[in-house]
Amino acid sequence: MIWLLYEPFNIVFMLLCLLTNPIVVLFANEEGELPGIFRYWQTWDDSLNPRFYITKHVPKALKYDYDKHYEEYWGTSKYLAKLNCKRCFARVKDPHFSLKERVQRYICRVMWLYRNCSYGFAFYTLGRMCDGSKFKKKIYKDYPGGLYSRFIYDDTKSILTRPWSFKCTKKICSWLRWEIFIGWKAQANDTGKSQKMIAHRIAFRFLK
Repeated sequence: MIWLLYEPFNIVFMLLCLLTNPIVVLFANEEGELPGIFRYWQTWDDSLNPRFYITKHVPKALKYDYDKHYEEYWGTSKYLAKLNCKRCFARVKDPHFSLKERVQRYICRVMWLYRNCSYGFAFYTLGRMCDGSKFKKKIYKDYPGGLYSRFIYDDTKSILTRPWSFKCTKKICSWLRWEIFIGWKAQANDTGKSQKMIAHRIAFRFLK
């Protein structure tokens, strides 16, 4: 399967970004956009100033008045339009940031990139054009407690090249579960062709 060929590159790109995110962020403009090749460090679907993250998820000490300085809007770029994708942008309303706010914004941007490390590489270089209407092969299983596994794939393509997606959250034992998302970030209800980033999330969660 082609995913097995892509995944080592995915890991290398992640390691690269883990080492360089704090430096790359310095090249971002006021809107939170990275230029040129640095877009591979940026999440493909958002700016470095995502409102929900800054207003709800960062520590209180890092929160600044987002709505004073920015407003978000959905749109696309010439390149993303070819991939049939839209994303969220941030438009500057008030460019006058205090020194404290600039430091807060810088730290928030770095944290955002670590939260979504190497997503640009995963989308632009290792992503696949997937046709949602072709994902007709589905293997679903449900487990007690809202746990599940979901496997979908495009059976119109060779087993070596077909895009596929596997999501699973399942108990390992009475106090631990795993959460897996590998393949490409396609959903069974997708319609039409669009670019999907490679997925390689494997996490473990303690059960209450």
